[in-house]
Amino acid sequence: MPGARSRSLATLATGTDKKSPAPAVTKKTSPLRPLCRRRGAALEAAIYEAVLQQLSTVGFGAMTIEGIAATARTGKAAIYRRWPSKEELVADTLDNVLPSLDLPLDSGNVRSDIVRIFDLMTATMESPAGGAMQALLGELGHDHEFIKTLHTRVLAPRKALMLEILRRGVERGDVRPDAVKPVIAEAGPALLVHRLLMYGPPIDPSYVDAILDDVVMPLVSPARKEPSRARS
Repeated sequence: MPGARSRSLATLATGTDKKSPAPAVTKKTSPLRPLCRRRGAALEAAIYEAVLQQLSTVGFGAMTIEGIAATARTGKAAIYRRWPSKEELVADTLDNVLPSLDLPLDSGNVRSDIVRIFDLMTATMESPAGGAMQALLGELGHDHEFIKTLHTRVLAPRKALMLEILRRGVERGDVRPDAVKPVIAEAGPALLVHRLLMYGPPIDPSYVDAILDDVVMPLVSPARKEPSRARS
């Protein structure tokens, strides 16, 4: 009945219903999530995860230290003690969650070494870290100052891995010396990124093999001759 419903709402609002008193709001019943007491690596991992989540949901421009702290369930001071700015935090996050800069052990075969790099790249691109990286690069223009920082700290060192693998191949005779060039080292990774952007994950392993056998290996093979660049 309408009258009964009105009385019920009134008793909830005033707390005058003796049978069902309105609970007092205390810290235990507060809807706010309590902060977690974490230190060291555990805290940093939680902050990195929060950064990835914020990049993928609100984007770099709208992301704030306050929002990251709330997502990580920690205080702003814990973040500012480690990183002086949002830009430094994002760069450090990507540097830590993207594939390691360690060069793979020499397998004795340049194709096998490149396969390891490509497999690691595809797994990363299909992960939350890869999604956050795509969102970041899509949001910021190439002339943005932070993109320059990101390239220096995160992207360039990883591109150098491919060049080093090609240099090792030259020493073994698997790669011709004039193939150790950035344009050749970037060809395979660029095709992987293009495939992901055009069709989304996952990237079929057969496509990775096609990049290797139809593009990369013919480009670096000692039997391949350098094309003439003369214009007619």
